[in-house]
Amino acid sequence: MSDLQTHYRNLFLKFGDSAESAQYRDRVTQVKRFEILIEIEDINGSKVLDFGCGTAHFATYLKEKGIKVDYTGVDFVKEFLQCAKEKHPDSKFCSLDEALQETYDYVFVSGVFNNVMENNEKFYKETVKQLYQVANKGLAFNMMSSYVDYYDEGLYYEKPENVFRFIKNEVSPYVTIRNDYQIRDGVIPFEFAVYVYKR
Repeated sequence: MSDLQTHYRNLFLKFGDSAESAQYRDRVTQVKRFEILIEIEDINGSKVLDFGCGTAHFATYLKEKGIKVDYTGVDFVKEFLQCAKEKHPDSKFCSLDEALQETYDYVFVSGVFNNVMENNEKFYKETVKQLYQVANKGLAFNMMSSYVDYYDEGLYYEKPENVFRFIKNEVSPYVTIRNDYQIRDGVIPFEFAVYVYKR
């Protein structure tokens, strides 16, 4: 088990089925991120892949909003997946290898690129390319922005323009980057969302 898997497993053992177990500050900030990601387009009636699904709070959020989707969740922490399956028996949960055997209208990634690891740039670029291949309409993800007034040594920050250049040059000419939203009131935007489209 990798250090990151151990980290998230320990969070789950400590916080249970909560936003905190997926390393969000709270449910409010988690939901705000979901709200921003689904603004990629109207996803009602679509087939979606949630990469790094945790305990499937995104699936719960969509149901609460009355947004009907064919949902598949992927995570590398088995305790997360077990919990998610119990909550959403009508959804599919599997390994990444299994998920990549199919295609989806939209792929969503929230919070996955935030932890410092051996090579963050390589990880996010390879992951985005891989997930874009199975997205028929679009891919939405978020990252921490380097334009902040406080840095946490355990988190990875990236310049939005670097991500824009990477997407434009290596993934798709159709890309939108949003760095205009506040996750918490009174706090300047410290992350950004990326919408990558297929046309």
